[in-house]
Amino acid sequence: MKDHTNNKQQRKLGIAMLVITILFIVSMFAGTMVSMGELDIYLPDGISAEGFVPENGIVEISADTYNSRHMIVHAKGRGKEYLINQKAEECQPSFEYVKVLRGGMIVNEANGNYSGYKSSVVMTAVYVLMMEILLAVSFVIRCKNDLFSYTTIYFGGAVLFMAGVAVSLAVVTLKMMSDPITYTMAYFYSQIKGAGSTFMLFSLPLLLVFSLALPISNISLIRREGLNFVNVLGFILSGLILLSYLVEIFYVGRNISGSETYVRITGAIDSTLTTCFAYLEDMLISAMLCGIISVKRKVAFDKTHVMILGCAISDDGTPLPLLAGRVDRAIEFANAQKAATGKGIKFVPSGGQGSDEVISEAESMRRYLISKGISDDDIIAEDKSANTEENMRFSLEKIRADCEEPKIVFSTSNYHVLRSGIISKNEGLDADGVGSKTRWYFWPNAAVREFVGLLVSKKKEHAFWAVFFIVLFAVINMIMPM
Repeated sequence: MKDHTNNKQQRKLGIAMLVITILFIVSMFAGTMVSMGELDIYLPDGISAEGFVPENGIVEISADTYNSRHMIVHAKGRGKEYLINQKAEECQPSFEYVKVLRGGMIVNEANGNYSGYKSSVVMTAVYVLMMEILLAVSFVIRCKNDLFSYTTIYFGGAVLFMAGVAVSLAVVTLKMMSDPITYTMAYFYSQIKGAGSTFMLFSLPLLLVFSLALPISNISLIRREGLNFVNVLGFILSGLILLSYLVEIFYVGRNISGSETYVRITGAIDSTLTTCFAYLEDMLISAMLCGIISVKRKVAFDKTHVMILGCAISDDGTPLPLLAGRVDRAIEFANAQKAATGKGIKFVPSGGQGSDEVISEAESMRRYLISKGISDDDIIAEDKSANTEENMRFSLEKIRADCEEPKIVFSTSNYHVLRSGIISKNEGLDADGVGSKTRWYFWPNAAVREFVGLLVSKKKEHAFWAVFFIVLFAVINMIMPM
């Protein structure tokens, strides 16, 4: 029922996004058509529009009776046209250069302004803002109904990325409307091009702290869990983050010189690199955010079984502090449910016996539960699993044998709740999760795991945005004035 409601809400939001996108495209086309054949030109202080005349008669010029620095150019033909300032004094602009394209669109070659550019900028800002609102609503709904999903993490990253774009466009639009002389389409293009670099600059303190925390996290994990690929992901990502900032400083931030074609191509590459980095950074932050939400959200007291996910035990078969914390958290939840509703719950410790363990993790937890006053009749041990996927799969088999309509909550370490929830969903469980407290250094590597999982599971979406950025910045660098 919950999945049906969530899917229905998401479909409505998807339809709303589609409708808004269609309206945006239609509005942009209509606004351009209405403005076709005219172009507003705003002149600096001390320059009057009355002094300008067309050189070749391709356009006509009319001055604004209310603003002497504002002239309106009307297309009469096609081609390039110089607007000569007959009253120009020394050190003042003597001409404006425009081009009339097919259909009557007029482009100011000096600053990139074109027929209807104001309405286009405003509609773009409004469209992005509305899309940001819909994405944010979708993310909130997903966090409530479908948190254990890489799609939810993806939407969280999209919300963060779109929020940055929306704020940037809002500021640019306000500046262009309030001061059209200083802030033109050339400024608009430059801000869009440099948005990735700006985001990298603002997020530098956070990313540096995170980059330092990752190696510490990995060293701690290697000492406790041994050396494996997952436990060195933090070293890899930390190096990539630091490398990205070095590239930004010494490559993207350099002064570009050469032919116009070279400058335009290099500018497109620079903008694409920094924007893709900002996009991936938002996805990483979303993985961290969803991990925190998964621990903080309240779980309903209507459960029939609490599954306890295993991890390493001590040489004498007793739970290590990390595993003991998971069992204690399960007991805490069971006691809270009993106090709130009077409803009991059965414990399902899950974990097999490793090659270096004297007993199975499930048996170790069973003994610990009994020592805490839990009846053996309320314990269903699952002692065959070797990883989280098998924890979920094998435990579900035992739970279904015990109850036809179970309601399950799993207990694990707080940094592990999100990943365990995603795995549980993939294994067919509709389970909630609770987390025991652990040291801070476990969190960075957990965020990296979810980030890598997000990249793999949503590779098509990421590829789409990469192509979109390449095309966007290629177009911007092709049309913007130099």
